[in-house]
Amino acid sequence: MINIKKSNSQINKLLENSNLTTKVKVFFSYRSYGDDYDPYEKNATDANLNPKILKAYVRDVSPEALVYKQYGLHEIGAKEILCKDIYKNWFEKCAKITIDGDEYQVFKEAAGNRMIITSRPFKLIRVVVSRRTQ
Repeated sequence: MINIKKSNSQINKLLENSNLTTKVKVFFSYRSYGDDYDPYEKNATDANLNPKILKAYVRDVSPEALVYKQYGLHEIGAKEILCKDIYKNWFEKCAKITIDGDEYQVFKEAAGNRMIITSRPFKLIRVVVSRRTQ
C-alpha cells in the first residue's frame, strides 16, 4: 500500500529531471529605512536580493479552465507550478517570481485569488500564479 503522506522517490526523480522541469526564480527582498523615513508616508525602500532557483513542473492554465475551476481567475497568462512542499514558505514570503523572463504575482500582493497554494499528496504543492500586469 502506498502512503500518500510520505514523499515518493519516483516523483522526486521526475521533478529533478531537467528535461521535464522549468527553472522558477524566486526573489526575496529586504526593506531599508533612510534618514528621511516617515511612517505616515511609508517611504521605505525595498531592494531585491539574488534569486533562489527551484526546479518545478510548470504548465500553462487555459483561460477556460481559470473560469470554471476553483481558481476564479479571468486572466490570460496563468501558470500552474507543481513542486515539493519545502518551497511553500518561499512562495509565501517572496517579493518577485519569474518564469522564463515573465513576472508573476506574489502571495503578499495577490488580492482577489491571483495566487493559490494547494497541498497535494506525496508532499507536493500546486501553486497557481497569474501574470503581473504592468
